[in-house]
Amino acid sequence: IPVEFNYDSTDNKLDPSKGIRFTGIAEPFAKLGDADGVPAMLNARFSTYYALDEAKRYILAGRVAAGSIFGADLTDVPPQRRFYVGGGGSLRGYDYQSASPRNADGIVIGGRSYFVASFEARIKVTDTIGVVPFVDMGSAFASEAPDFDEMKYSAGIGLRYYTSIGPLRLDVAFPLNPGPDDGSYGIYVSLGQSF
Repeated sequence: IPVEFNYDSTDNKLDPSKGIRFTGIAEPFAKLGDADGVPAMLNARFSTYYALDEAKRYILAGRVAAGSIFGADLTDVPPQRRFYVGGGGSLRGYDYQSASPRNADGIVIGGRSYFVASFEARIKVTDTIGVVPFVDMGSAFASEAPDFDEMKYSAGIGLRYYTSIGPLRLDVAFPLNPGPDDGSYGIYVSLGQSF
């Protein structure tokens, strides 16, 4: 039975310039494999936005997200319930879900915990064009709690084209500490800011 709490004080869903967003989810499970007791998943996301000027041409944005599945071994947690990190929605510069635990054959299997953080400076050059330098960090972990020694880092630059329905986003990111299975860059295109 999942329980979710949401709070949003931002001024725009697709392109916020002030306020905060928070989502917290607690989801106990009746049973996961051979686990004793009541396994549970906790997941929280927080982001904040701050305009440095009245015209909202300079905006600082930050995001932190973390989660944990406790009370069960990794092998008892179904793959679709595990945490994965990597790609445009979490850790730009790394392939989709690639910053996640792998098995002995190098196949991504997901983890029981994760941590992701991002910082962006959203700068409008004109009324319709903006640039966004950013830094991301994060990873998923096999352990119940994040192991910050295994974090992945990336940095990049984005281009925004502001439309009446929201910004069109083009981001180019580069991994700062890639592993042997990681690529050398990532390109992402979507509608709306990254968070």
